[in-house]
Amino acid sequence: MMPFEAIREIMKDSRYDLVPLHKRPDFLQQCCNLLNSEWKRSKTARLRSLTMSCDKFPMYLLLLSKNTVLGLCKISLVHNTIDSVVIESFIIDHAHRYQGLGSMLLRAVEDYVHKRGIKNIFLMTKGQEDFYLKNEYIICEPIQELNGYSDFGSDTYSTTATNSKIETNETSVGPPPPPMPDFRKSSIQICLAIPERTFMKKILES
Repeated sequence: MMPFEAIREIMKDSRYDLVPLHKRPDFLQQCCNLLNSEWKRSKTARLRSLTMSCDKFPMYLLLLSKNTVLGLCKISLVHNTIDSVVIESFIIDHAHRYQGLGSMLLRAVEDYVHKRGIKNIFLMTKGQEDFYLKNEYIICEPIQELNGYSDFGSDTYSTTATNSKIETNETSVGPPPPPMPDFRKSSIQICLAIPERTFMKKILES
């Protein structure tokens, strides 16, 4: 297991630290607020996920400057593997974006998992493909083993169903069908999955 001090030494810039969340639980609330600024989730569910961070994975790595969380990333082993991980919940605080911190955190995560014997990094993204391509990730085919990760549940959106008319044959026998209910007056909503995720990977050099 990599010593805590060795993790911090991965950072090339002395202004920043790379710290596992479970070594600094005093940052739990900052992490919860940062994640919910991008992906809304109940505080209870968010804290439950964050407190799962451990040495054996899943692990949250924090990018710190003094006592402020500037970014974080969740790392989990891919199901049924020992040398592949998936990156989840990769985020840089809005106030500190466009300063190269995203690439810095990504390289630090790669160095850390590589030192632990990891050979492949996978991720799913929606809208950030250019960032990962710039950092030498490539687009790959969907990976079945990544299904079911909590942070990659299908996006959903709600739409109110509208009523429709059914054309009837005037010569048909029997009473006309009852009118369709007007869902516009109902609180019933239909959730549709939008699986528009791009699968990407990076093979770490030996």
